[in-house]
Amino acid sequence: MAARTGDLARRVAHRRRELRLSYDEVARRAEMHADYVEYLEHAPFVALGPGALQRLASALETTVDDLRGGTVDRPPGPGRAGPHPHLDVLSREECEAHLAGGGVGRFVFISSDWPVALPVNFRFLDGDVVFRTRTEGLLAAAAGTHVGFEVDHIDDAMSEGWSVLIGGLVRLVDDSHELEQIAALGVEPWPGGRREAVMRIETEAITGRRIRQRTKSAGEV
Repeated sequence: MAARTGDLARRVAHRRRELRLSYDEVARRAEMHADYVEYLEHAPFVALGPGALQRLASALETTVDDLRGGTVDRPPGPGRAGPHPHLDVLSREECEAHLAGGGVGRFVFISSDWPVALPVNFRFLDGDVVFRTRTEGLLAAAAGTHVGFEVDHIDDAMSEGWSVLIGGLVRLVDDSHELEQIAALGVEPWPGGRREAVMRIETEAITGRRIRQRTKSAGEV
């Protein structure tokens, strides 16, 4: 039986593929041999010295903490505001551009006596959010109600980020043509299992905000 790939190896492989780099390109950037970079992606355990780990992180345009997984269990944004923060209101077009690639967002609905927010893997289709869930689950039970959906991204290093909030009516999709369209998007829930109910949030309102660091003008000290 093949040895199980280690966590560092998986993160290195994922980041390299994300950047669309070859083994040779990573090796050149990190001052390593290409065969060793390939080995790193399949090894069950690798003990890299701090210098080599830093070069590898730089080559993959990430941080040592991210490669080690040290930030996995910490919520984003624990740092302070940047030196020149500026809050922008996003246009509808900018909001939709942030949602276009899909990802993970929070489905916000009322269950019993209070609001609930649960993460789901989603795709964006013709201005609406679509996702899959369990047929008899808590999320499917929200069909026919008005809900919220929130997506955000935090850049801790730059103290920047954005968030988009959607409000609308959610429904269970049962039209065969519509189901084919959504299936083609490849919505893959991370929890796995049988998640055959397809939900669609028909967008009625969409708003967004962005925090960025403003560049100082020449007259500012």
